[in-house]
Amino acid sequence: MSDGRRSIPCYRDLPDGDAAGVFGDDDVLGSLNRLTDERVVDAAALVRTGERFSLSAPLSWPDPPLYGRAPLEHIIVRTALGNRDDVLHNFHPQGSSQWDAFTHIRDPELGWYNRREVEDLGIETWSRRGIVGRGVLVDAAHHRAVWGRPLGWRARDTVSVDDLVAMMAADDIERRPGDVLLLRTGWTAGYQGADDATRLAVKSDPTSPGLEPTAEMLEFLWDWGVSAVASDNISVEALPPDGFVLHPHLLNRLGVPIGELWWLDALAERCRSDGRFESMLVSVPLDLPGGVGSPCNAVAIR
Repeated sequence: MSDGRRSIPCYRDLPDGDAAGVFGDDDVLGSLNRLTDERVVDAAALVRTGERFSLSAPLSWPDPPLYGRAPLEHIIVRTALGNRDDVLHNFHPQGSSQWDAFTHIRDPELGWYNRREVEDLGIETWSRRGIVGRGVLVDAAHHRAVWGRPLGWRARDTVSVDDLVAMMAADDIERRPGDVLLLRTGWTAGYQGADDATRLAVKSDPTSPGLEPTAEMLEFLWDWGVSAVASDNISVEALPPDGFVLHPHLLNRLGVPIGELWWLDALAERCRSDGRFESMLVSVPLDLPGGVGSPCNAVAIR
């Protein structure tokens, strides 16, 4: 397949599903290379009403924090000049709506993305370019409910390739190279509506729905030509892991950024109201040299 001026091999032609060298031996951006200037211009043409939807949760959410993190502590201090200033303690860049950088996890067999040194792959490489393109919302929670197979937000319920194809067909969504897939599983809505005891249980038991972790899913996403995948759940893929895990394949082998815990409910409601499931997506991660993740700082513009 062709992606701008570059010929991109199909997934089945990638040895061991490894895209090393596809975007150049020195590449540190992975599938973000698919967000060409021309595709950014095309995404800008999607803006019709000027409506903006923040896809970022508060930095202090989820509450309590997941994976044993300490709660964010926000202190306001006075400077020597008498101005007010912020100080954050226990700030985990991956604690709320986030991006996983290529350094977040290491492939146990092949190492880091594109065989680069870990020091070369910090989140700053994405920040200095920005992530701007066509965001495509797939509302899996809605469709599965309509089909009589609702996604349980506290269950390891999987969204298959066949599900994605059917959902996109139902919403008349055309797949285009460079798309950022925004997957709504309903996890955020479930968590927000839960009582304190249930939220506390989530802290130590992150069982949740998500993409089905299979080689078929990797092939579908790569051959679609996604530049990134983001979801409203804990890990994009269903949890807990059950053998095959998408994370090292997406991050380290294919160079596909992963976004997690994004707030997609308001955007989904608006998309359903007018039947338009595409928007201009703008995200600027933190310019944190060597960072392994960042708040997503994302907005969908319609």
